[in-house]
Amino acid sequence: MSTEAPAISAPVAGRHTPTRHLVRAHGGGVPSMFGYLLASTRPYLKIAALSQLGTPVLYLLSLGIGLGSIVNGGSGGQSLGTSYLSFLAPALIAATALQVAVGQSMYPILFSGFKFDRIYYAMNATPLTPRHIASGVLGWIATRTAFSAALYLAVVACFGGVRSFGALLCVPIATLGAMALAAPIAVYSATVETERGGFAAITRFLVMPMFLFSGTFYPVSALPEWGQALAWLSPLWHATELARWASLGPLELSSGVGQSSAAALLGHLAFLTVLTVAGVLLTSWRFRVRLSR
Repeated sequence: MSTEAPAISAPVAGRHTPTRHLVRAHGGGVPSMFGYLLASTRPYLKIAALSQLGTPVLYLLSLGIGLGSIVNGGSGGQSLGTSYLSFLAPALIAATALQVAVGQSMYPILFSGFKFDRIYYAMNATPLTPRHIASGVLGWIATRTAFSAALYLAVVACFGGVRSFGALLCVPIATLGAMALAAPIAVYSATVETERGGFAAITRFLVMPMFLFSGTFYPVSALPEWGQALAWLSPLWHATELARWASLGPLELSSGVGQSSAAALLGHLAFLTVLTVAGVLLTSWRFRVRLSR
């Protein structure tokens, strides 16, 4: 009787490994990434949904209704041609979506994905490719962003801030505007080795000024010329203009709020699309470079 241990053949990567079957069970590739991210988020889903509800309610109470009562009582309501709440609501949907997407494109990618939990390296040991992982991460961020925008729109509707069915377009518009900034930030998150305050700087010196000076609370025409020029560089301003067009444009307000020419609309869409596509391609490239080390 032979006492030699049976020879163990090395698994053939990508063909007979157990993880291959697990990936196939979830549809493979990007669907597998979605399955994992959904499962990992499920324990925090209720808290996340409550936080997504709390923020819009507070903003709408303080700004849409509180400040709106002052604006509507003066000449502001007449100059806008609509209530301040309906003027503010599309912009707040776009701004909130952007903040959600940016938050998801920073710490989770660097800390959970690459640095501490290193889950992307574990995924890369399966038949998933870096492109699958990057696409799944960005797709998940877009999904969460769209969910937040839809929830915000529902809250706005409960407060009477929706005046036309065109407001439904605010959800995809806000998602596109958010990804136009979040995807390039994901490139940075996949590049940096040690976080030395870069994320805080992005929040304080990029996201917050963008929120305040992109026409969220007033038309950018109220800014000086240099401020209007800077607004052109802001993805949030382009998303806000598109969202106001979708929500208020069909009403053809005498003030012209929400009205945009076809060339302007195409310009907004092109700006956001180019940033998003470039960010997605660069993110996939950075994931491939980092996971190959």
